[in-house]
Amino acid sequence: MPAVPSAPARSAAPKERVLVRRVTNLNNAVTEALDFLEYDFTNKKVWVKPNLLAPHPPEASVTTDPELIRQVVRQLKSRAAKEIWVADNPGGKLHGDIETYIAPTGVVEASEGCFRNLTKPPEILKLNSRFISQVPVSHIMFEADVILNMPVFKTHALTLLTGAIKNLFGTIPGGQKMHIHTFAKNAVEFAELLIDIFRAIPTPIINIMDALRGMDGQNGPGGGRVLKIGKILAAHNSTAMDAVMALMAGIQPVQIPLLRIAAEHGLGPIQSDQIKIIGDFERIKGFRLPSRLLAGPAAGIVARIYPWFRRQPILKKNLCIRCQLCAKNCPVHAISMNPFPTIDRKKCISCYCCAETCPTHAMVVPTHWRGLINNIISR
Repeated sequence: MPAVPSAPARSAAPKERVLVRRVTNLNNAVTEALDFLEYDFTNKKVWVKPNLLAPHPPEASVTTDPELIRQVVRQLKSRAAKEIWVADNPGGKLHGDIETYIAPTGVVEASEGCFRNLTKPPEILKLNSRFISQVPVSHIMFEADVILNMPVFKTHALTLLTGAIKNLFGTIPGGQKMHIHTFAKNAVEFAELLIDIFRAIPTPIINIMDALRGMDGQNGPGGGRVLKIGKILAAHNSTAMDAVMALMAGIQPVQIPLLRIAAEHGLGPIQSDQIKIIGDFERIKGFRLPSRLLAGPAAGIVARIYPWFRRQPILKKNLCIRCQLCAKNCPVHAISMNPFPTIDRKKCISCYCCAETCPTHAMVVPTHWRGLINNIISR
């Protein structure tokens, strides 16, 4: 196994274990991952929580691979799970039934009768947060014995990477997720709020990450470059799993605000010497991360003092089909149709909900320097 980036020795505490397995046979890889998790599913209610951000086909790498879902469902049945619920809250405001909306992902069919429509009213999850005191979450969080969290290995324009911790933001209904962005208006504040939500989840969490295909680049998680990675990851500890993902992407976990804050709260290790990586770890050559210029602790201060440096979405008119989803899904109503989407730069909070929900990738997140130039021109 190639050398993992090292860090100074800290303590002799037991290391969190993370499995990284190159997949040659998917059934065998899922068997190994579930065995590695050492969880007894007998007579348990299992919420299989994929990433179903938007109705893109599997080859787009936006959503959890349906064949991985299929193998997990079959094996949970063979391991005598009492109930299996494959369910998620897609991004944005949902119009129509979720099965029809999310059908292009292939996950509904792959769930083999276990897909669940989260139509019941959400329940309230209390938070210990400086931003908000509670959030609505899907009711099955309180019915499940365990959450089998199945994120996708992807970049994210706001959080740099999106993995196990960020995937659980999807326990909140889509329209409410957008509204929550209004309480944390820069990358570091949003990371802190994500950790507040993660800490409050009462249900045990175990993780299998889909890295069969992945996504990198500036416009993850919905419009980045598709990568063929050919692996899956498994771990009990979500923070440790995300730290290994960061190492595979070529960045030290401490440089990811979400992981730095998670470690500060004692949610798991992010230093490589505190994680035991088993299997086929290797750094992904040429992996492209989003711009990190304003991902540090001073992000909010810089954006407020120097608003020209705020990285706001840009419209590619040649790709726009004027579906109005960006305007309908903007939490601060900063987008109007005229006849193409027009962004009110004073209202925009750079949450990138418009870019995530755009079906044709017409709304894109620029680099900071491209964003600076665009802000100067637009003013």
